[in-house]
Amino acid sequence: MRIRGITVRVPPLLFAVTVFFAAVCAMMYGSTKDLSYLYLGAPLCVILICVPLAMNYMTEKQLAEQLPAMRVRAKFSRARQISPAMVGTPVIVEGKILKVTGLLMGKPSYLLLDSTGQIVVRRFALPEPLVGVGAAVEVVGTVARKITNGDAVYVNAVSIKPIKKFREDGSKESGEKPSVGDEKIHIKRLH
Repeated sequence: MRIRGITVRVPPLLFAVTVFFAAVCAMMYGSTKDLSYLYLGAPLCVILICVPLAMNYMTEKQLAEQLPAMRVRAKFSRARQISPAMVGTPVIVEGKILKVTGLLMGKPSYLLLDSTGQIVVRRFALPEPLVGVGAAVEVVGTVARKITNGDAVYVNAVSIKPIKKFREDGSKESGEKPSVGDEKIHIKRLH
């Protein structure tokens, strides 16, 4: 659903719970003919859908307003370069999606692979457009630290969009994805 140019979605699990609640109210009214099930059930079903939609709209609107400024400040980074010292820093990361979780709750988490390694990308709402496993994407977001494990970091995404070409470095576009084998490896010999 689009509201004033912003795409908002009801998480599938919330939609299923609302439909279940509406069915229970309808069955209770059907068996008892008590109108209180309709008077209370119908507004509650509307609230169950409208409140998350309103919150999603406000969040997406705020992110859309922040994206241009964040894109200007963001530094292009590879997965291996992202560290706990970068927490709070805006970054741009490109890679291929290996795994997607959390779609039922509307809070997807992506495992992103680039030429240097893997990084977890999280978003608190479904992105526009939806992207799945195997998609090449550009992520604009900030580096955040996991609460349970202070050393582990992830990218809190503001924008996830599909791309056709990967960058070779932070400034120019390239038609090919650089591979790990192209990097020079320095081996230090100890005698």
